[in-house]
Amino acid sequence: MTKVKKNLILPGWLALEIRAANAGKFIAIISDLVDLGWTLESIARERGCSRERVRQLNKLAKEHGIKFGDSGLPLPEPPTRVEKPKVTYAEPSRATLERLLELQPLAQRVRSNSRSFRREAEEYTALLNHSHKVEKVALSRLAKRLGVTHGAVRFRLVRYGYIEPQTGKSKVYRPINPANRY
Repeated sequence: MTKVKKNLILPGWLALEIRAANAGKFIAIISDLVDLGWTLESIARERGCSRERVRQLNKLAKEHGIKFGDSGLPLPEPPTRVEKPKVTYAEPSRATLERLLELQPLAQRVRSNSRSFRREAEEYTALLNHSHKVEKVALSRLAKRLGVTHGAVRFRLVRYGYIEPQTGKSKVYRPINPANRY
């Protein structure tokens, strides 16, 4: 994990020193703070100038040979925060995804009470459920890989009885008639 320095705030006593310092002392303080790892933004905020101006003054300090400690102040180290690791999402296995993509056009052709393509639709829905429950793939991730909405995936799983509807008010979210199942 990387250490990130964002939104640093200088201690109050140091902010007062920066505001009260003359130009020469301010340049020395800038040089020391930058060498310690304070951000240009945190220094500029206290002086009321831009980060670019602080960068220019730090460059000027280096050109004139101002070295660390010339400010004469006991300067603190900047606080560090640990960056949170990026979240990784479960993906469907390659074999599952290939089979889902193969069955998808056939499963989408099932209409009302027709027995045509019912077997493919059943297998497609069972694979969706397997990917969601066993492989722990989020419905939104499945939908993205299949090129449909997550609502369409959820609807299919509810219709085939693999999951319960989130709200019981809709008449559309009812299981398929068992007589129409394969």
